[in-house]
Amino acid sequence: MKQEKVIDIRGRRMGGPTPLICSPLVARTPDRLAAESAAVLAKHPDVIEWRVDHFEKIAETTVVLASGRALRAAAGDTPVIFTCRAAHEGGQRIALDAEGVARLYDAVGAAGIVDFIDFELSNPAPLVREVRARTRAHGTRLILSYHNFGYTPGRDLLVERFLEADRLDADVAKVAAMPRDRFDVLTLLEATATAESKARIPLISMAMGPLGAATRMIGGVFGSSLSFAVGEGASAPGQPPIADLAAVFAALARSRGDA
Repeated sequence: MKQEKVIDIRGRRMGGPTPLICSPLVARTPDRLAAESAAVLAKHPDVIEWRVDHFEKIAETTVVLASGRALRAAAGDTPVIFTCRAAHEGGQRIALDAEGVARLYDAVGAAGIVDFIDFELSNPAPLVREVRARTRAHGTRLILSYHNFGYTPGRDLLVERFLEADRLDADVAKVAAMPRDRFDVLTLLEATATAESKARIPLISMAMGPLGAATRMIGGVFGSSLSFAVGEGASAPGQPPIADLAAVFAALARSRGDA
């Protein structure tokens, strides 16, 4: 029997038969973050992701922490992913270097206001190990991620990125790539299925852009445990609205006999 790799976080099961739906928050100011989070939470995503690289005052830790505490209060039992996406992997250009981001992650983790932190595998290995140690000390789960906005690498490289995150003791491994044709989409799905058969942790994957939109809907069939959907603002190309993605997942569950 296949071993289930599930993280239970605030009553949500990451790694269960249906992927969780995560909606990003891309607000630039504290007031806008409060308004955006209220609008998005009203649409009932399973998880929200604060993309703090969009936040104008990202370099002011006290402001980030104050906004994070307000977001935690508003989110209630909805899990929160805290992500400062690096510019070379699709994020905004910010005033912090990788070490500065690690310090911000440490402060946010210590405050106990988020459930997951997302850090890129492309960061120096000692820094990745430091972030892993600090998140564990704070009881925060770690997503180690890889994004390629230029093209889709071969299957073996994609599988290796998933398994590298597993070896580095991540709680979740994430891989996203930009397809140039439909065969790239198949490569991403095949890599996910292959890695899922070998990894000890839940995986997240998607092919980005319009061509890869289907992977956000059927990725769970191949082993992806979470998919991103738009509440108000998209954080990457190809994200569908929350309601549309929820309808697809419900239809798939009914066809499997799960609902």
